[in-house]
Amino acid sequence: MMKITKTQLFSLIMLFEIGSTTLFVLGIEAKQDAWIVVFLSSLVGLLLLWVYTQFPKHFPNQNFAEILTQLVGKKFAALLLLLFGLSFLSGASHNFYEFGQLIKMTALPTTPLLVILYIFIIASIYILNFGFEVLARTAEILFPVFLIFLLTIYIITLLSGNFQISEMLPILGNGLSPILSETPKVISFPYGEMVVFLIYWHYVDKQQDIKKIAITALIFSTIAIILTLIAIISVLGVNLAANAEIPLLETILTVNIADIFTNLDLLAVLIMFIGGFYKMSLRFYAFVLILTWLFKAKSPKKILIISGLLFPLFTVYRFPGLDYKRWKGDIELNVVLLYALIPILLLMIHYLKKRKHHKSQEERSNVSH
Repeated sequence: MMKITKTQLFSLIMLFEIGSTTLFVLGIEAKQDAWIVVFLSSLVGLLLLWVYTQFPKHFPNQNFAEILTQLVGKKFAALLLLLFGLSFLSGASHNFYEFGQLIKMTALPTTPLLVILYIFIIASIYILNFGFEVLARTAEILFPVFLIFLLTIYIITLLSGNFQISEMLPILGNGLSPILSETPKVISFPYGEMVVFLIYWHYVDKQQDIKKIAITALIFSTIAIILTLIAIISVLGVNLAANAEIPLLETILTVNIADIFTNLDLLAVLIMFIGGFYKMSLRFYAFVLILTWLFKAKSPKKILIISGLLFPLFTVYRFPGLDYKRWKGDIELNVVLLYALIPILLLMIHYLKKRKHHKSQEERSNVSH
């Protein structure tokens, strides 16, 4: 099995975390205080990430199925794997549908959605068929492009003349209540979704560096999300940002600098496409790997191809429209919280077993003396 580097892991986490957040204004129910919601949520996200990174520390180079089997036994491990797998499949279908609709709305309005989704998934299958490390390598190549596009959007938005930082004021204008009510949602999306990397830690070359790289990536992705929020709200205002179908796209469409820099929506579409592709691929391949472990298959390739070809049909059947998808997604945020808490329980089991083991060793040592 080929290993991935620290840079590749950093790139994957950044693309995954920013991913589909570009389609929404996170925490917008808190209005101009949405950035505070993201900041507070990121603190909880860092705690969750610390929990997730304890697994490669205590079980280096072991995959998640092996770790679960050691902690809770084969039968319960299989049940938990199934739960995680279905959660990842559900999340992947959300991302898949969102970005299929995005491409249809912005670039291919006359092309059937199913055709767009098949093009999307065939590209993902092609890359993943060569192995997870190839997906990581492509992320390492595309991440600088993604970052340049994102920075370009920040700069041209700032220079456009439509940027009004006063839209971000007053701070705490509506009190703490809307901030506190929005925070659990943002903890779930995108921070709770980092749980998917439990499936991938064993691919990382230097296991001891996972925690440092993951936390650094999460901090930088939070900064990017907050800057995007500020750009959108400062240009569109709170009300338009809350009601726009794709706020980042609407923001870019308002940019007109001396009639030279205008119609830059392609930048926004490319950012959303790159982020969405990696977010969907990581969650979908996590589902494929879990099936591979459950069925004890030698290689994930057959499961990848079969699942991939059925995935667009499942997604189109599941979501009759983008509004329905978003409504359904809001309901399922609670599920994300649920499986984000499971690793905490697993870690507690590990510590209890470790403590019991040390205690029994001490007793044996005392008896022998």
